[in-house]
Amino acid sequence: MKIGFLAIACLGLVRMASATPICSTGTLAAYVALGSTGCSIGTATVASFATLSGTTGATAIDTNAVTVTPSGGTTDPELTFSVSLTATDSTMLESIFTYMISGPAFTSDMITLSGSSEDGYGYGDVSDIQNYCVDGSFGPDGVTGCNGSTSGTLLTLDGIQNTDFTSIASLSSLSITDDFVLDGGGLGTASGGTFDDQYAATSTSPVPEPGAFLLTATGLALSGFRKFRPPGRNF
Repeated sequence: MKIGFLAIACLGLVRMASATPICSTGTLAAYVALGSTGCSIGTATVASFATLSGTTGATAIDTNAVTVTPSGGTTDPELTFSVSLTATDSTMLESIFTYMISGPAFTSDMITLSGSSEDGYGYGDVSDIQNYCVDGSFGPDGVTGCNGSTSGTLLTLDGIQNTDFTSIASLSSLSITDDFVLDGGGLGTASGGTFDDQYAATSTSPVPEPGAFLLTATGLALSGFRKFRPPGRNF
């Protein structure tokens, strides 16, 4: 009977240890639905995805039209956001959202824009602007009011600057706002595309896998049971 209770307790601990789901490919809407629990990439957790008010006159891109693909691990977590839409003539399409990434000690932040194009003699533009707040969070607009140690902006513009990068002073959380825009201009088109948020971090103490945690906990429980079993009984 005691072994049964101990086994149940161990299984409960395993469930607690694996409470944060592992990130998988899904829509931005699905990531927003994860709320403050979020999901994990290695020991990094991405959470609290939320959409923000965008540029006046722009049409918000539906969160179901943005695909999020996680990759990497503890030392190189990455999120790739993909959109397959085209803005024409005077149309501007925008996806602006915020989220938190935390866990390991981050040392750099990089964004990359790819797979986008524009037409119309330079009238169309595709861009991704990322605002980051180190070890803190932004105010309600997701852009200003960072209460952390430092903040800054990374910029990519298709055909001009497709990558931007900054070093970070090894702190364990970042508040991120991505502002992705397809702007057809007055006489052009803009199509996209993917934008990547890539982070580098120093390795932290590994978290035991659930199976290893269960074996360890069960072993300790059985050891304690044998130590305190009544005399004269064989098991």
